[in-house]
Amino acid sequence: MKKTTTALITYDTEEDTYDIQLKNPLSVCWQITTKCNLDCKYCLSDSGVEGKYGLTTKDAIKIINQLGEIGINRLDFTGGEPLIRKDLEQLIQCAKYNHINTIVTTNTTLLNQENIKALKLADLVQISIDGPKEIHDEQRQKEVFDKTIENIKKLKEEGCKIRLNSFIYNSNKQYVDYLINLSKELEVFSHLFIIFTPQGRGKDHLEEIIPEKEVEKIKEKIINNRKEEKRNIRLYDYNEYTHSCVLLTPTGDVISQGFYEEESIHVGNILQEPLENIFANKIFDHPTHVLHYLQRRAK
Repeated sequence: MKKTTTALITYDTEEDTYDIQLKNPLSVCWQITTKCNLDCKYCLSDSGVEGKYGLTTKDAIKIINQLGEIGINRLDFTGGEPLIRKDLEQLIQCAKYNHINTIVTTNTTLLNQENIKALKLADLVQISIDGPKEIHDEQRQKEVFDKTIENIKKLKEEGCKIRLNSFIYNSNKQYVDYLINLSKELEVFSHLFIIFTPQGRGKDHLEEIIPEKEVEKIKEKIINNRKEEKRNIRLYDYNEYTHSCVLLTPTGDVISQGFYEEESIHVGNILQEPLENIFANKIFDHPTHVLHYLQRRAK
């Protein structure tokens, strides 16, 4: 579904600039749980078997209703592994009732006929593949590559719209071409590459930070492929790009996310204070955190 967000736009005659300010974020990435059946080496949320299940269904629905009231465009249910939540279908239905577009980010290894019904309700299902079998399985610390490919095909047959998600770090940066070809073979319309960010368990692997010059080469390769294939192939670099999303933790904390873990700042809790008020905090003026206040040169 298409949604329109209103922004406050003013023109400064002295500076010859347009100032664009959003009253609320465009989207929310919500770790609805940090429980996960896998133990990925560089997991941004430090999720695993001992993670937090997350809020009660009642509180989760309260949050979604609040997001609907302030006109959030998109809600990404992530984790941990969202399929661990028994109420995932109910949460997606609540988001749809509030006219919010939904994404579910899943490793698919817990897929069954019951949660396929939930995923079919989502606007987009995002699935991570980080390289060929040996690379992907090493990152996941479990042999799941073949099962993941099988489940991508199964979800496509069920009518789910799929985005491939690839986390690129020093040890797998040479597989960008492989990954682009894989998503093409799987006939996936969208492919998002995310440059390694030292957060969660990643903060213990600073050697995996890709040198800036090599990031530029990866970026160029992705841009060229996007032009040739006319698919939605994108790269996201927390160290550079502005984004219009805030992060919610399993307990409802609102995080302004940066590149390093110490740059990811706790701003408030959505159950204790309206997101509209939290988003007004000047912390969000940081240019790589959220599209909160942006100056553009007038033409």
